[in-house]
Amino acid sequence: MKKFFKITIIAILNIFLLFCLLLISDHIVYNAFATPEKYYAIRPLDEPIPGFEYYIDKPYVMFTEFDGFFSGKDNFFSGRLPVGLKYYDKKPIVLFGDSYMYGQYLKPEQSFHYKLSEAIKRPVYNRAVSGTAFATMYYQVDSEYSDNFYREVPPSDTVFYLVINHHWWRTLALGDTYVLGKLYYMRYTPKHGKLVMDNYKNKFYNFIKSSYTIRYLNLKYIDWYLTKGNSAEKLTNLALTYFKETRRVLEEKWNTKIKFVVVFYQTPNIIHSELLKNKLKANGFVVIDTNELTNEDLNSEKYMMKNNLHPTEAAWDLLTPLIINAANL
Repeated sequence: MKKFFKITIIAILNIFLLFCLLLISDHIVYNAFATPEKYYAIRPLDEPIPGFEYYIDKPYVMFTEFDGFFSGKDNFFSGRLPVGLKYYDKKPIVLFGDSYMYGQYLKPEQSFHYKLSEAIKRPVYNRAVSGTAFATMYYQVDSEYSDNFYREVPPSDTVFYLVINHHWWRTLALGDTYVLGKLYYMRYTPKHGKLVMDNYKNKFYNFIKSSYTIRYLNLKYIDWYLTKGNSAEKLTNLALTYFKETRRVLEEKWNTKIKFVVVFYQTPNIIHSELLKNKLKANGFVVIDTNELTNEDLNSEKYMMKNNLHPTEAAWDLLTPLIINAANL
């Protein structure tokens, strides 16, 4: 009995010591990244450096409520309004993705969704959300908030998703993709053939996710895992699951077969893109790669805004007819 008591006390002391060491380490990591030189090298200059804080109770998970979000109030954050509603007699097209597909910093008429609608004379519902990845697409169509999606988006037979390289980091990050970031990226894990969302009500798990030390190590691990780890099969299978499950849910809800087009915007080249493209094609998805559409340098100043690294209107002027042709619309 005494031996058991002694072991228990030692275990508690060790846990307490590890906790104290983590707190000390968190302050060291925070101070290292909270300098203006370090922080503003990757963040906007008008953005205040966040204070030291753990996000444990009701953390901000990147986009879980969409009521009133797709309002078209601005060209930076608020979701886009549908376009081409004058073509009401045609089946709409639905777009998913992040700020590239959203058309961040561009006026609606300068963006892909508008140019696509006008070119093929069909309504387009742009459900892309800046700063997100595969999980937000799936979440919109199959979650407790999916009523919003089906209330605002009529049945469609054509769906697009635009992939960029940074989607891997957003998919794998425990919390934010910045060490001092305040948000949690939405994460699912495949379990028994279904996608299960992380438990954001678990306060201990939230503490671990918001630890500056853990976040720093997690981001370093992702850098290694993507480029040197044995990640290709697992990552591409995870992405494929998001696409297959989204298509399955939409086809069940809308009772129609869907042409699902996945566009790879290769600036820079997307890690494991060839393997993912092959898996998508084998599962009936239409795959379009910008590297195969044009020899133009999409990273040039003409096609990429150099102050925020987003496509210009000229990029969509170039790509839209090429994507339409490749998708056989």
